[in-house]
Amino acid sequence: MSTFSFSADLQDIASADQLVVIARSADLKSGWPFSGLPAVVASWGARLADAAQPGRTGSPATTLLPDGDGPNKLVVIALHDTVTRHVSETRAEEIWGQLAGVASGLAGNVGVLVGMAEPDHAFGAALGVARCFPLYSRKTKPSELTGVTTILRHVGGVCGDTESLMVTADATRLAQRVTDMPPAELDTVAFETEARAAVGHLPHVSVQSIIGDDLLAVGLRGLHAVGRTAMKAPRLVIMDYEPPGATETIALVGKGIVYDTGGLSLKIVGDRMLTMKCDMGGAAAVLGAFTMLARLGYNRRIVAVLAMAENAIGPDSYRPDDVLELHSGKTVEINNTDAEGRLVLADAASYVARAYGPSLVVEAATLTGAQLMATGKAHAGICASDADLESRALAAGLASGDHCLAMLWSPEHMRAEFKSKVADMRNSVADRMNASSAAAGFFVYSHIEDTDVRFLHIDLAGPAFRGNRATGYGVGLITKVLQQL
Repeated sequence: MSTFSFSADLQDIASADQLVVIARSADLKSGWPFSGLPAVVASWGARLADAAQPGRTGSPATTLLPDGDGPNKLVVIALHDTVTRHVSETRAEEIWGQLAGVASGLAGNVGVLVGMAEPDHAFGAALGVARCFPLYSRKTKPSELTGVTTILRHVGGVCGDTESLMVTADATRLAQRVTDMPPAELDTVAFETEARAAVGHLPHVSVQSIIGDDLLAVGLRGLHAVGRTAMKAPRLVIMDYEPPGATETIALVGKGIVYDTGGLSLKIVGDRMLTMKCDMGGAAAVLGAFTMLARLGYNRRIVAVLAMAENAIGPDSYRPDDVLELHSGKTVEINNTDAEGRLVLADAASYVARAYGPSLVVEAATLTGAQLMATGKAHAGICASDADLESRALAAGLASGDHCLAMLWSPEHMRAEFKSKVADMRNSVADRMNASSAAAGFFVYSHIEDTDVRFLHIDLAGPAFRGNRATGYGVGLITKVLQQL
């Protein structure tokens, strides 16, 4: 696909080769989303509105149109008229679920029109559309899709802020692209290169990295241990956005495991290793959110750290029974090398919390398979160190369409899960049936709790990668969390 854009002019999609119209079922039947489009589109749209069925995957209705000046194909996607309290009114998830299913059959210049219930649903709707057209492909047959133009409209008019909508789409599709890249193309060196290319040209942004054995010199022994045996060295990439006049610092931390074999605790059951290229989805979300906020001129300083490593196997692999001293100074007995993400995150969070003194640390990771059991494939699980932050994160999920649900926050109960007889703690829980996903978030926090910094953990293992494709999940959620502070 050559282009992806937003427009505020209906004529830009009225002349498209193919047209997709998306709106709530009742709105489609009322006809207002079709107003201003060619008469043949409005006429056929009214008929298809009765046939289209809402739902996450739904049942879009399609017809070929007579030859003329307008589109030659019309697809109508119906959304539910109402949603429950855990589902976003922006319908980003429902838009993605249905539009992604028909996107592969689209060709030529395609227009997408989304009829929104409210103007402030534009952010989530833009995310929903953008993620349906991912950038990464190694197919040898050229795509028949040459471009997509999207218009977001509501009863009172058309969303005209196309510049910020494009920033939203670019950031989401960046996160998708790097997550979709296989480990042969996205090792730690390539991932750092991608990050520098994405942010290096932005105003008020600087980038540095700590690589290989230099990690040991600054106490990042967990990150070093996880990645030291891979062919490309582990690293902490630090992206610093400091606009003039900023008086507060927010830290973002992303898990960037470019491939996870499980280490010596090898993923040997079934196909558990398959798709582990997505284990850097948290770092991808942080990278996308950082680029979006910097491009939009966010008024606080943001320090984003991406903890990059490959959890490989080799003669220098870290082992079960090893004891590591992490950046926090706490010692950790390794009882599972496949619980590597929390080690690199604990190091990264401790480093950024102590070096930069942020008021808040937001950490994102494809951390546990247990998250899918706890909150599902469409909702990330969050843990927040205080009730206000938890409420803000849940509201940000509904505002962005990046759904999330709160998991248990109970340090006094979770601490016992990590007891060790030879070290300060172990890295994996004693009982996997005891809120293990929430406990993994607490593990990270336990390495910064002495700093009294506010902490938000986002486990996006389920929503970040579905149907063997990255979704870009987390970019919208993190952005909205920071914007609503």
